Amino acid sequence: MTAQVWVQALTLGSTLAALGWALTGGPLRISNRASRHFVVFNALVALGSLAWWPGPLQGLLSPAYCLTLGLVGVLSGVQWLCLGLHKLHDIKPSYVVSPFMLPFLAALMAVIAWLDASGRGALLACYSASLWMLGVTVQQGFAAMSAQAGTQAARWALLPFSGASLLWLVGMVHAVWGIMGMGGAADAHAETASLLGAPDILFWLLTWALVNGGLVCLVMLKLVDKIRDLSTEDDLTGAMNMRTFMALLRDERERIRRVPLAQTLLVCELDQHHALNKQLGFSAGDAALRHVTGIIGRGLRKTDRLASNMQGELLLFLTGTPAVGATLVAERTQASVKANPFLWKGQAINLSLSIGLSSREDGGMPDDTLIELANQAVQRARREGGARIRMTTYDPATQEVGIGSAPVQTMTATDAKPT
Repeated sequence: MTAQVWVQALTLGSTLAALGWALTGGPLRISNRASRHFVVFNALVALGSLAWWPGPLQGLLSPAYCLTLGLVGVLSGVQWLCLGLHKLHDIKPSYVVSPFMLPFLAALMAVIAWLDASGRGALLACYSASLWMLGVTVQQGFAAMSAQAGTQAARWALLPFSGASLLWLVGMVHAVWGIMGMGGAADAHAETASLLGAPDILFWLLTWALVNGGLVCLVMLKLVDKIRDLSTEDDLTGAMNMRTFMALLRDERERIRRVPLAQTLLVCELDQHHALNKQLGFSAGDAALRHVTGIIGRGLRKTDRLASNMQGELLLFLTGTPAVGATLVAERTQASVKANPFLWKGQAINLSLSIGLSSREDGGMPDDTLIELANQAVQRARREGGARIRMTTYDPATQEVGIGSAPVQTMTATDAKPT
């Protein structure tokens, strides 16, 4: 097949891909910000490849300048591709895709085209810059994906981009070979596509296909993660929802039946939640709850689990932590919330937590009882003025429950059920 046919295939494919990504980020609303960048990437590749078609443009500019103009368009697309990958992974853009980099590279390629009529020097510069941009971006994306999904998943997800980088590396070698073989001479009346060469067009076409295929895989992975998160997370706080949390408690109870291990539940209630809802509106109360969730979440160990219920309470489950150690965790949590005021419309609002604790060391205490006792403890803390920690003790033999900063009062297990 001739070079011109490959050029037409690249233009048509990029145009269709731009329309596809516009649909993905528009009506389907999948990874909106990243999809918009991928639209621009494909559109710029399509526009850049148009400069290699026979037409009026080649009557105005030399083949080398037409080639360079198209390469600048393609390189601009690569820059938007890298920006889109940064958006997709929620990472800070690298310096290699800064707004100042592209004008510098475009000017450099124009100078090279002026010095080298064959256009191979500009092609080499485009390959090098594209490989540099994508290489740095993939490295950052790999680090971000490894932290989220594991190293193995990140390797497979980014494999198409590694293939694209390898193709560009082969293209660089081919461009150097062309420079050495052509000696800078070129036919002033040659078509730009012929000047570029069928192998180079094929390199770009295969790279474009690999990159778009890799983008589809990455977006689908993000979509799957989002669906999984929606099924396990609370919509308001982002913490674990109660359905998932109850399943966790069932698994943990079965585990300590085999191997006795202390497990403690902290039920945390924001003392100012009702007042914020009433005085500043539910949006302020919800934002305050998210603020506190973030503070608690930053202090979690890998084995700790944080959930949220419909009443606006946060449930912190500590495995391998007896009541004494959990009390220290509760004190640190209260201190962190107190040290980080909630900002609402320029106003700093001091917050405090009431915390109730319940603990078990074997599978004898049902999950519902563990939650009920912690709820009773936090309600006692609220009745005593808030910003307090209250804990329960439970004797399964006598079904006696004590609630206080230390066991100070005795009641039956039936009295400990939530009202």
